[in-house]
Amino acid sequence: MIEGLSFVMLAVRDVDRTATFYRDLLGLTMTARFEEFAFFDTGEATLALTSELGGSAESRGDECVFAVSSVEKVYAALKGRIEFLNEPRPVNDRNWAVNFRDPDGHLLSLYGPQ
Repeated sequence: MIEGLSFVMLAVRDVDRTATFYRDLLGLTMTARFEEFAFFDTGEATLALTSELGGSAESRGDECVFAVSSVEKVYAALKGRIEFLNEPRPVNDRNWAVNFRDPDGHLLSLYGPQ
């Protein structure tokens, strides 16, 4: 049966532009880049960007949630460099979240302790 999640693949318009966002702004390590693909280490799963899936996140139904050790600390470090959709907020008794979008409109979240 299913043992875990291996990849999250996002359709993007421009692999280089969006890869720069994930590498330079979010600080993810790019593990491979070839043809129309870029791959990033996120810990448990690999984030893959590709222009071969036909464009961008027009439906806006997808979301990538990144685990962080402190939502407020990462939010403070990125504020002014990226546009957040909201302020950090509690989502349950232990964890907080804040949302933003990548250059192709994919919904992204930071999630973890305050």
